[in-house]
Amino acid sequence: MVNISKKVILITGASDGIGKETALELAKMKPKMIIMACRESDKAKQAHQLVCEQYTGNNKQDIVLEFIDLADLSSIKDFVSRLGNNSTIIDILINNAGVILNEKRQTKDGFEMQFGTNYLGHFLLTELLLQKSMILLNESNPARIINLSSHAMLFGHIDFQDVNFEKRKYCSWKAYTQSKLANVMYANYLDNTHKGLIANSVHPGMVRTQFAKNSGMFHVLDVMFYPIFYLLSNSPIQGAQTTIYLASNPNITKGGMYFMNSKPFTLLNNKESQDEEIQQQLYIYSKNAVEEYLK
Repeated sequence: MVNISKKVILITGASDGIGKETALELAKMKPKMIIMACRESDKAKQAHQLVCEQYTGNNKQDIVLEFIDLADLSSIKDFVSRLGNNSTIIDILINNAGVILNEKRQTKDGFEMQFGTNYLGHFLLTELLLQKSMILLNESNPARIINLSSHAMLFGHIDFQDVNFEKRKYCSWKAYTQSKLANVMYANYLDNTHKGLIANSVHPGMVRTQFAKNSGMFHVLDVMFYPIFYLLSNSPIQGAQTTIYLASNPNITKGGMYFMNSKPFTLLNNKESQDEEIQQQLYIYSKNAVEEYLK
């Protein structure tokens, strides 16, 4: 394992599921600090208490609960400002939070909810941290960025003419796969364009969480076939293992890869995810979309 006793780790969506298990396991490794970035809820407060209990470091105050709404760009900017006021430097950024929905919804800023939350919110968070030098680029001791994705990204396509489904009929599956592909593309873009950091993306596998509870048919199928799903799926702690591996393993010395079961997954790929021109196009689109909050 990497000695993370001097590392500050930021995990989004750490109130439940994979994010909470990631925080619980990393807390055992005595990091300098874990920042649990969650939407405000009793569930987040309970998760924070559990991680504090698990933490084996010297000061429970080093497990910090901060509230953020990734579907609200102003909330993201306020969150980064609070961290900046405390001179916080992030060594390991885990962009874990996500949603899956059955019907069309919009973020506070008018973006399709899955794209806006799963990808664009994390894009702004990461770009602000980089812009403000709150993620230090150090080639001898690179920062790590880990984007949670899904094999759904294999079916994804970025429709730059209608990212938010304003012209075409809404399809929740297409919206979800688009958002998860964007996460992989952005990790690859970061790794290609920034020396001094290692950026990778992760497929956690099928995981038994409440992630799909708002996804309509996906949730219905989950309930109907639960015995089969249970046998084929991972527990949240199993689903968190690849993220934990990428955050803490010293053998991770390069990025731009998509991981499953703590190994690069190369059996299948999405050509868009590997296309540097499309990565650049996504970056420009995203930067323009959140430009007001990058000033």
